[in-house]
Amino acid sequence: MAEVSVNSTPREARALPSDLKQVGVVAKYDVMKYLRSRRLLGMLIIEAIVLIAITVLLATSSNPKTADGVVGQYAGFATILIVIGATLFGGDAIVSEYQGRTGYLLFPNPIKKVSIIIGKFISAVAAMVLILVIYYAIALVAGLVMGNGFSTLGLASLGLAILYGISALAVAFLISSFMKGTAGSLILTFALFFFVLDIISSIMGQLGGIKPWFLLNFAGSSLSYVTTDPFPVDSVETLDIGGGQSFTFYSFYPDIGLSIAVMVAYAVVALVLAYLIFRRREMSA
Repeated sequence: MAEVSVNSTPREARALPSDLKQVGVVAKYDVMKYLRSRRLLGMLIIEAIVLIAITVLLATSSNPKTADGVVGQYAGFATILIVIGATLFGGDAIVSEYQGRTGYLLFPNPIKKVSIIIGKFISAVAAMVLILVIYYAIALVAGLVMGNGFSTLGLASLGLAILYGISALAVAFLISSFMKGTAGSLILTFALFFFVLDIISSIMGQLGGIKPWFLLNFAGSSLSYVTTDPFPVDSVETLDIGGGQSFTFYSFYPDIGLSIAVMVAYAVVALVLAYLIFRRREMSA
């Protein structure tokens, strides 16, 4: 009697997706998470309100306008959108996997943690870029209509805004990598960019006379100053306050090239630190 092997047709081993495909899958599902949580929709609504308010104020103003001047008015509020975007898209990107216990489903899969963090970062950057491109597209059109010209400095401002947004997201990821709760991570990210860094740069710069070129918010402010022509220069003003006393007030402005280098450094260092912390962090009961 002939012997029949039950394993005559061996099962083919199922190949794991490449690292690049894993990054794409993580990015896709993080974008879907933004849509389900309506964070992206909320950002678009905030953006629309800001655009309408600035456009109405500019349209009803009788002051003479230039294309760069009009775009500059919009650029002044772009930093606020970037802070809100970094908070919503990056503030809890990592810590939510621990607090929501979704890491128990994600981490046991054969996927590298570096693929997870890169995928999440790409989705956050994509959302931030979408917000900024829409914002500057409308600003450039407004400059074309009300300023009778195309603002090339507006394009430079858009590039700096995207770079500032990427740097702010990297710092938000770093905060999210070591925080224990999503609420604390979101609040710390927002407070850092909206209050803490501004207070530090004001004390050091305007009062202390130390140019805070190394602070991320100071470098990020270059996206607004780049639309001014001529570019403002640093100045010192001394006021006589009576009684033989005087008060010295310093005004510092970011150098564009140095600001780009500072923002790139923040983005790279913060994202690498976020990954190193994320790689060593384990799920706790």
